[in-house]
Amino acid sequence: MNKKIILFLLTLLLFTTSGISQDNQLLKQSGPRPGDDELTAEEIFEKNKYAIVSIWYVAEGYYENWEFIEKDTILLSGSGFILSSEGLVATNNHVIESFDSLIVKMYDGKLYPAEVVAIDFKNDIAILKIISSNEEEFSIVTLGNSDSAKIGHNVYCIGSPMGFEYTISDGIIAGIRKDEKVKFADYDIGGQEEKIFDKVIQITAAISPGNSGGPLFNGKGEVIGITTYTYGYYGNLNFAVGINSLKNLIESLNITDTQKEEELKQKRKEELFKRNFRLASNYYYKVIDNWFYTKQKDTMKTLDSFIVKQDSINKLNLHKAEMYYTKCLELKPDTFDIYRDYFALLVYTENYSKAEELYKQIREKFDSDSLLNTLSSTLAEGYTKSKDYKQAITFYEKMIKADSTDYLSYFQVANLYEEMKDYDKAIEKYRYLLKKDSTYIGAYIRLGKIYYDYKKNYKESKKYLTKGLEIGFSKEGGYFYGSEYIDLFYMLGMIAVKEKRKMEALLYYIELREIYAYKEEDKAKKRELYQEIIQLGD
Repeated sequence: MNKKIILFLLTLLLFTTSGISQDNQLLKQSGPRPGDDELTAEEIFEKNKYAIVSIWYVAEGYYENWEFIEKDTILLSGSGFILSSEGLVATNNHVIESFDSLIVKMYDGKLYPAEVVAIDFKNDIAILKIISSNEEEFSIVTLGNSDSAKIGHNVYCIGSPMGFEYTISDGIIAGIRKDEKVKFADYDIGGQEEKIFDKVIQITAAISPGNSGGPLFNGKGEVIGITTYTYGYYGNLNFAVGINSLKNLIESLNITDTQKEEELKQKRKEELFKRNFRLASNYYYKVIDNWFYTKQKDTMKTLDSFIVKQDSINKLNLHKAEMYYTKCLELKPDTFDIYRDYFALLVYTENYSKAEELYKQIREKFDSDSLLNTLSSTLAEGYTKSKDYKQAITFYEKMIKADSTDYLSYFQVANLYEEMKDYDKAIEKYRYLLKKDSTYIGAYIRLGKIYYDYKKNYKESKKYLTKGLEIGFSKEGGYFYGSEYIDLFYMLGMIAVKEKRKMEALLYYIELREIYAYKEEDKAKKRELYQEIIQLGD
């Protein structure tokens, strides 16, 4: 080969090699690599594996490959890490928020029950407490400082992606974002929930469902974040909540500033209340949806193992619903909605003695005729469905004995006799109520209805209905709403038709038309009165 060509190639190779060497040096200097004070992935894993956990929950039947599996088991929900030797565990709130029977699994396979002790909804953080009977000491992680995290730093995730426990992945910090707004699917409300995180760390280390709640380590083996979410269909976009948000939550649990401490207590109380209310509501609907199995079990003549099992599940779910409603009332004892839902559950499941006791508590706590009337009617409806009128009357008579001015209970007793079709007794009870309270509009309307529908005494019916209307004008200010006033104007209008008083009937129809009708039967009354007026002619 020509010597000049060889010399040229050697020179070119020399420059090329030199250039590559220099480029590699620059890459080594600028790119992420373990330094003298950094650990390898293996060292980080070995150092922390006993302080990392997977979080499971008890499932009473579940879906697998679109098929419902009819068995009880425990399922993986996410990951976590141990903060204190006493067994405090950090994870994401979305890992635990819909479950009550939480189980923490250690690296050696040991399982421990756990309970929620603190929640930060805003940053999707939860702190659990491992329940251990023999006061064990647990291995813990070292918390770092997420404010010191820089783009390009090495990071490592350890968790249970897709159920593959204790998987480690590595990458770098790709971005650091403050006040990050993210929308998550909320299956309980059938829509989206928006969160604004204080700080999130964007990483290239791979994460998948099951990593949620797990630790994000820096090169020193310190936890600087909690792996939280990923944009699964948009490339390698993975995010961890900065660990300082968790440290702030921990600090708030031990704060000494009295005013701030009270504010944080209220915040934690509100967060725990929301969690307990969500769990109570979940079990409420489970019970309501499947209670027919319990009714079948109580009446079946031949043993059916499936129905017996469903009945057992129903009773367990009922117990859990009661437990969470009770916790809600302990946290916020003046919340009427909790009493209402709890009361409705007891009535639906025919736990009437418990419902009566709860009703007494509600009467002592809330001074509102409309609220009490709602609950009292619910109980009366429950008794009516079960045809246990005697028990219902006994209950209301107890209420009257305890408080002789409890006019609502007088009304319910009369209404029960009406349900029993004992109209004479009902008339007697309604009249007795009017002696006690001559302004009780509902009693006038019910008396008018009995005389109109059952006694066919339109004169007597008109007397009571007209009196009820007069009181209605003075008490309601001429503004009428609700089914009872639909009945009032309908019956007065129909009586006017029978008496050939077209103008009077038309005036009652105008009032009737202005009242919004929810029920089809109420809408039918409007149509009927209108047709009757038309037929009167001129």
